Amino acid sequence: MADNATDRRDIEPSETAQRYDRLRKSIPFIRKPNVLLLTCGISGTFPNEVPLILQMVKEFDGFNQGNDPWNEHDFGAFDFRGERIFWKIDDYNGHEDYELVLTVMLASEY
Repeated sequence: MADNATDRRDIEPSETAQRYDRLRKSIPFIRKPNVLLLTCGISGTFPNEVPLILQMVKEFDGFNQGNDPWNEHDFGAFDFRGERIFWKIDDYNGHEDYELVLTVMLASEY
């Protein structure tokens, strides 16, 4: 049985993962049809530290079998100043004129 926390940095990312990684790497220059969404929890709890949080999302590379079983790089979580922060990417496939939506939120808002 495989270890759920197996590091996957040596595995070639899927096409979807590469697309999602490009979106995150483009922070803070994400533009329509893609969207960067910060929840009220993030902007209200850490108004002066949003750039640092976004940098952490941008640089996140802690993907493993446990948190990324499909090798899509569409979700991440990390701790920041005593809060658990989640980010996720949803593919809208052009619905409502949007493609990819990157949401950054407090875990308590999920």
